[in-house]
Amino acid sequence: MKVLYVNADNLQGIQKIAPNVAMALGYFDGVHLGHQKVIQTAKQKAQERQILSAVLSFFPHPQSIIQPNVPVTYLEPIDQKIEKLEKLGVDVFYIVQFTKELSKLEPDQFLGQYVKALNAQEMICGFDYHYGAKSAGTVETLATYAKNNGLGCTVVEELKWNNQKISSTLIRQCLRNRNLKEITQLLGCFYKTKHCKKSGVLPNYSLPSSGDYKVLIEQNGALLEHYVTVRSPNQILIHNERQNFLPNELTIQWVDTV
Repeated sequence: MKVLYVNADNLQGIQKIAPNVAMALGYFDGVHLGHQKVIQTAKQKAQERQILSAVLSFFPHPQSIIQPNVPVTYLEPIDQKIEKLEKLGVDVFYIVQFTKELSKLEPDQFLGQYVKALNAQEMICGFDYHYGAKSAGTVETLATYAKNNGLGCTVVEELKWNNQKISSTLIRQCLRNRNLKEITQLLGCFYKTKHCKKSGVLPNYSLPSSGDYKVLIEQNGALLEHYVTVRSPNQILIHNERQNFLPNELTIQWVDTV
């Protein structure tokens, strides 16, 4: 997978070399099953058109720029999102630097500069996708833009779990409520974080609420079962008499409460 970090300075250069793609649009925090449905649809459209599949997302989270005084709770950092998209078979991942200037672009301006000019032949998004200044762009305006510019547009319908929309917001709620089994069903895999034994959880990960948990810790290519206690939003305690033999940076898969 080709990963391209896009900003106002290099945008024109990237536009010149951008391949024709079927482009999935969204932030995709956590890459849950709803996101995966959008991405798989983009791959299908790419195959039908015999072009590449692409995902266009942002960093930092738009909310951190639009509402800088409101903390943003990330489910995972960019590098883990890259790993997931690569496993899903995405060909190109555009990571657009979100800025105040970008937040002021009208919906059609955004599509013109960051979607159409990046050679998106088909746009794919979830049913509740919004874009452009003040989130004024909707799936309806996206469809109109596509029609007026000779592009394809596919809107993926809502994916539900227990009569609730699968969403990053729901996963964060499950983390607060210590519902790890539910998170596994929303993600299609265990929730994963990385943790430094000295400084705590790595940036842009979120821990479940305080309490005791059963986890799997990756070590030497194997997954070893451990028990941990979340002591704060940043720190965990590993209950293992041989924890000094664990690597300094741990990859933890969260299985269940204790």
